[in-house]
Order: sequence, then structure tokens, then C-alpha cells
Amino acid sequence: MVKVFALLFSALMAVASVGGYVYLDAKIITGEIQISEGQTKVDEGQSALDKGKAKLTAGKLALAEGKAEYETAHDNLFMIFMDKLFNNGNGFENGRKNIAEGIKHIAQGEAGINAGEKRLAAGELELHQGKEQLKLARGIRISCALGAIFFGVLSIALTILWRRSLTLVFKRVTP
Repeated sequence: MVKVFALLFSALMAVASVGGYVYLDAKIITGEIQISEGQTKVDEGQSALDKGKAKLTAGKLALAEGKAEYETAHDNLFMIFMDKLFNNGNGFENGRKNIAEGIKHIAQGEAGINAGEKRLAAGELELHQGKEQLKLARGIRISCALGAIFFGVLSIALTILWRRSLTLVFKRVTP
């Protein structure tokens, strides 16, 4: 009876190993697709972040130029007089508002860049972890394949070696 249980155990292990191989193979294929999509999103995110940084740099440059122009005009008494005479001082007031608005936009842009960098770093970390899990799953899949081969061959070998003993066991069991 021990031989029957040993043969049954060997056959079940072979079937379980094949099932594990098939299951992991499906998961690995899905994982590879997700890794590919994730890499595409990380690349797009890096591109968008680079564009955002360039736009922020251009905005900072424009703000600096606007501030310099405002300061130059504000230091000129003739310009102040002309603004008060023709615009009731609204020209300089609008300039101050525009500079304040520019500072606000720059701050929002920097916050967006910081948030984008954090999201990109999180995405890259998740992508790296996914690649590591995929590598581990491939190793386990190979182990399942080797287990299926080993237990399959063992089951066949035990069946061949014990065929007389097994037929006697089954003849005794049947009435």
C-alpha cells in the first residue's frame, strides 16, 4: 500500500508542478505587458517633467526680465510722472500686479514640478519592484518545470518498476 501512496504522491506532485508552471506562465506574460506599459508611462512622465522644467525656467527668466524692466521704469522719475499724468498711475499698478501674478505662477509651477518628480520617482520604484518580481517568477517557473519533469519521470519509473507489486495490490483490493 505504501507503493501506491508513493506513486500517487509522485503523480500529484507532477500535476501540481505543471499547474504551477501554467499559472506562473500566464502571470509572467501579464506582468511583462504591465512592465512594458509602465516603462512607457515612466518615459512619458520624464518627457512631461522635462517640458515642465523648461517652461518653468522660461517663466522665471521672463519674470526676472519683467522685474528688471519694472525697476528700471520705477527708478525713472519722468516715467512715473508720465504714468500719473496719462494713466492715473495705473501703469505701475498693473506692473506690480503682473509681477505678483508671475511670482504666483512660478510658485505653482515649482510645486507642480516637485509633485511630478515625486510621482516619477514612485513610478520608477514601482517599475523596478515589478521587474524584480518578474525575475523571481521566472525562476520559480523554471523550478516548476523541473519539478514537473522530475516527478513525471519518477512516476513513470515507479510504475514500471512496481507494476507487478501494484497489480497484486489492486487484485487484493477488488472483491
